Amino acid sequence: MVLDIHATPSTPVWLAKTDIQSLDQAKAWVRDHGWGALVINSGASDRYHKALSSGGGYNASGAMTLVESSGRMVIAGMLFVQPAMVAAAGQVSQRFAAQQVANYKSAQPQEQTNLSVLLRPISYTTVDVAPEAFLLAPIMTAFGFLACLLSAVGVMIMWKLTSFSFFIQVRFRDLTLMWLALILGMALILSLYLSLAFLAFRGPEYNSAALTYTPATFFKIWFTGFAVVLALSLWLFIWFLNLPPIFVTLPSVFTVVPNIISCISTFELAPTLYRFMYATPFFNGTRIVQYIVSGAYPTLGRNIGVLVGEIVVMGIALVGSVWLRQVLALRGISDPQGWFRSSM
Repeated sequence: MVLDIHATPSTPVWLAKTDIQSLDQAKAWVRDHGWGALVINSGASDRYHKALSSGGGYNASGAMTLVESSGRMVIAGMLFVQPAMVAAAGQVSQRFAAQQVANYKSAQPQEQTNLSVLLRPISYTTVDVAPEAFLLAPIMTAFGFLACLLSAVGVMIMWKLTSFSFFIQVRFRDLTLMWLALILGMALILSLYLSLAFLAFRGPEYNSAALTYTPATFFKIWFTGFAVVLALSLWLFIWFLNLPPIFVTLPSVFTVVPNIISCISTFELAPTLYRFMYATPFFNGTRIVQYIVSGAYPTLGRNIGVLVGEIVVMGIALVGSVWLRQVLALRGISDPQGWFRSSM
């Protein structure tokens, strides 16, 4: 049986998967597609009946294997998937034990019956095929992206308040190239710190079951952070350039809150209304990092496509914002701080 979403929106439910014939196939399916699986190991029934009649040693935990993938979504795994899998395994074990006791009572008792095997016939072991269950995993990417973004916000507000003379004296083309280069450079530096922080915290020897940390991993995390910070920095600077100082912090609030929620919530299991969070840079960056770290639930094409699309759209929008700011400055409609003439 596998734990999957039968119809959205819904929480994961248990579904029979008849095309999975082995534990290895179950592991591969969970890593790439599902939330978890409960596998009855081959030969479990024969080992149980042999131990029951002969009184020999018996390992009850070898009867079932719970396959999980903590790297798909850490919070959902902690709140929903792991409790559901343990509860299902407990129910299977209890029902099987009750059935075996009833069969024992109705049959002719044998002197060699192993009562310890009869009372605890099956149990389970847990296998994490894409481990990412370390202590700070639920907030790792959310905190890292947030630290980078808040660092960028202060710099961009300072740019807005001190760059009025550029819009008076510099050509539009040069202004556009200047702002793009500055934001690109800032995002590249901040995301470098993010990747260095991850390396310092986790290191190359985190978990023998996890994917090996290589130099390529460092650069993958670096440029994932770069894409996230760049997309959001472009988005915020578009607003910062033309909003009066009294409103300049509003875009930050409305940007940060849904992005943080998309990282630390389980909106994939929520009603359709919340599916707009699939477009947030924090969520797509988190999914990419989780795949780099654990190999779970590969959706790289979709996640990279969303980030690249947002960067392109925000870059085009920034050109329009720079043009508007320069027009307002040259016509005297806006002052150096960004106040409009009607509000001065």
